[in-house]
Amino acid sequence: MSLSKKILYILLPLLAAMVAVSYFAHWQYVFPVFKQLEREDAITNFERVAARFNEDIVDLDLQNKDWGAWDDTYEFIQGENPDYIDANLGVESFRNGQFDFLFFFDLAKHLHWHGIYDPDTDSLVYDGSFVQRVVDRLQDKLIKTDLDLFSADAHYTGLVLLEDKPVVYSIRPILTSQETGPSKGFVLRGRYVDPSLVSNFIKQIHVRFKITPVADRKKTYSDEIVVTELDDETLEVSSYVFSYDVPIMLVESFFPRDISAQGKVAVQSALFTSILLGFLLLFALWITLRKVVLEPVTHLTQKATAITNTKDYKKRAQVETSDEIGELSRQLNKMLDVIENREASLEELLARLKELSITDALTQISNRLKFDSVSEMEWRRMQREQLPISIIMCDVDFFKQYNDHYGHVEGDQCLVSIAKTLEGSVARPADLVARYGGEEFVILLPSTGLDGATHLAKTVLDKVAAMQLPHAKSDVAPHVTVSLGIASVVPSEDNSLLQLITDADNALYQAKQNGRNTLATN
Repeated sequence: MSLSKKILYILLPLLAAMVAVSYFAHWQYVFPVFKQLEREDAITNFERVAARFNEDIVDLDLQNKDWGAWDDTYEFIQGENPDYIDANLGVESFRNGQFDFLFFFDLAKHLHWHGIYDPDTDSLVYDGSFVQRVVDRLQDKLIKTDLDLFSADAHYTGLVLLEDKPVVYSIRPILTSQETGPSKGFVLRGRYVDPSLVSNFIKQIHVRFKITPVADRKKTYSDEIVVTELDDETLEVSSYVFSYDVPIMLVESFFPRDISAQGKVAVQSALFTSILLGFLLLFALWITLRKVVLEPVTHLTQKATAITNTKDYKKRAQVETSDEIGELSRQLNKMLDVIENREASLEELLARLKELSITDALTQISNRLKFDSVSEMEWRRMQREQLPISIIMCDVDFFKQYNDHYGHVEGDQCLVSIAKTLEGSVARPADLVARYGGEEFVILLPSTGLDGATHLAKTVLDKVAAMQLPHAKSDVAPHVTVSLGIASVVPSEDNSLLQLITDADNALYQAKQNGRNTLATN
């Protein structure tokens, strides 16, 4: 790899690390600030919804107070003002006052009069079942709660579910116009929180929201404000509305995530700026390194390459700078002096090392490395010429017992003798005898079929037996013997050298199974 690439491979990860750190810092610390601001802004706007509901309750309560603290009402509840209803509680009163029902109760808490407004028909209707539900809810509340409905200072407001619909209500005592008593009853006024009212609120406060009545009041609900990221464009803020610790409805508001979008743009701009500055820095470093380092090193490399290609070690590098590269050039020239003097001896040494690398140190015949190399070459040659190639695998019988009985020195000498006998059994230059490993040898026979290989194997058996090397621990003979496995094939696309070696090895195994000191073919 060139020095310029190495420098780039160092600088580019550095740039990537800078960008990664900048990316992490912006998204981990800067962008969350925008998200927090967005959440706080959404909560603030959501609180405007709750405030608007409170304002509506206050408005309804003030309206109810005006009707409750009025001499005409005070007389009406006592039965002294028969024209009160016709004069004051027509359809226009309900429509203009924006309330849906009105109930008057006397001192005995009995219903004295009621009015229910139907916006669909723009008329007052009588709904006995609705009246009964309102009375039942009121009585239920009176039983569970000690409400002082007749005190001059008493007033009760809140939300309640009627027919699974949220209703804003107000209860005020009936007093004189001077707000004095004693109270002669109380007035209950209610307004449905219907889609029309929600739509009006949305227009007034410019916050989009919806309400969902609580269906299962047995569950436990929290009045905490919950902020949920619906997607990348919408933020949902929701909270349950309670009245006297009773969950009434779920209010959900939806806000566009403009602040997050602006935060993303800001972060992306900062990242782009960081990347741009990083590339500019990288470019400046690259130019500096190229002038100061790469050009002198390139010149030195070209000189060294030319010397290597031509092997003209009389040439010398000519970088005359006073820095480390100049010193490298001078040291290179000194090294060339040494190389020039030792080149001849080195070539001789390399030739000797090459020979040693393919020769078995003990037997001085070819080793496994040379066998692998020559067998591959001969396999390809036989494949081209479509001639057979054979392999004889040879293993010394009971060699471990021989070693254990006579010692490793005698064992090594035995292997040397076997190797000489095998090498003396082949005559053609292309034939190869090699030590395959341990006490195992292999004979490679190019241009030789199974018959020729079998004949040679028999010769090997005879010659080894003729050596008459004593082997007191052999189970087949009083002298050293060998087992031989033979395999032969004409190379083609359907077979392989590895399979040929495996077949010869399997044949050797079969020879051992047949009693050793024999041969087997595959």
